[in-house]
Amino acid sequence: MKSKALYVKLMKRSLVTRQELYKQVWAEPITSLSKKYSVSDYELRKLCKKLLIPLPKSGHWQRIKAGKQVPVPTLPTNETVAQEIDLATVAGAKSSASHTPRELLQLEIERSLGKKLKVPPRLTNPDRLVTAAKADIEARNARYRFTGLITKSFGFLDIKVSKQCLDRTFRLMDTLIKALQARGNRVLASNSQACIHIRKERYEVAIREKQKRSNEIRKGSYSYDYTPTGVLVLKIGPSWNGREWQDGKVPLESRISAVIAYLEWKTQKEEEWRLECQKAEEERREKERILRELQARKEQELHRFKVLLQQAKRWHEAQLLRAYITAVEQQVEDIHSPSPDREEWLAWAAQKADWYDPQVNLPVALLDEVDKDTLAFRKKSLS
Repeated sequence: MKSKALYVKLMKRSLVTRQELYKQVWAEPITSLSKKYSVSDYELRKLCKKLLIPLPKSGHWQRIKAGKQVPVPTLPTNETVAQEIDLATVAGAKSSASHTPRELLQLEIERSLGKKLKVPPRLTNPDRLVTAAKADIEARNARYRFTGLITKSFGFLDIKVSKQCLDRTFRLMDTLIKALQARGNRVLASNSQACIHIRKERYEVAIREKQKRSNEIRKGSYSYDYTPTGVLVLKIGPSWNGREWQDGKVPLESRISAVIAYLEWKTQKEEEWRLECQKAEEERREKERILRELQARKEQELHRFKVLLQQAKRWHEAQLLRAYITAVEQQVEDIHSPSPDREEWLAWAAQKADWYDPQVNLPVALLDEVDKDTLAFRKKSLS
């Protein structure tokens, strides 16, 4: 009780000694301690490393929950490092401006979800996907012959771990699924692959256990034996370019917020990329439309000029015809008795000059089907 009262007292102030911080990081997981101090677990770990404070290794809190005795290393004496720290200064040292967007998103997720990110010691009220996967694996009791890994059936969560890691895997996946759902996302299992759906984006999700290969090939075979290592690997995305998180100095249980932050950040980037592509496509189409319209105007302008030039030529040729008709008519007048055929020809020729002249365009029934520019009959459609 005395140590608990001291702990509460320490939480109410930001000034903490090196000895006090050492006791706190061994009293509870650093992920929950960092929230109380309003700093990221990364910043708190970095501070402890700077102060030469030893930290719990991967799996420490799981062994504590299992009732096992775990030795706690002593705090090394070192007068060269600070013995008292103002955590408010540490929290403010890395301002929002120096955080990456993904780090800011992770901090926001940790604040909004809180205890929902904590993996429970026992599986209670699991999500239906976890329940279905658990029932399928237990019913079949299937495993690879030489790897010792449990296999999954189609239509269930993609799980490949040893029997010893099954319970932990179920609790991890259940916490991840429920945390994603709390953020308004979905996790669905199809015939081929379980997927996380964030708005319109879709990400394959799988969890497996790393294996250690034997040094020698099995007798009578060309294969090696593989031994499960207990190290879990969570993979998001397709096999050729997915992103992985695995147990290490920081266990997977403490990285759920980082996984969700990555997914939401990647979704935002994908949406921004699609919007950029859509905008670029719209700009391309608009440029093509402008070019098409400009080309159409150019062709129309050229067509109008050709019509003008052709009409000018026809007008000039019509004037030439009239000059010729006038000369013939003058010759007729010099003859005291012109023939009727000559008079008829002069009238016919004057009519054709008026028909050909673009400024007169006298209709002539027999020449209705003639193209005046080519002076050839227009081709008739067969239909």
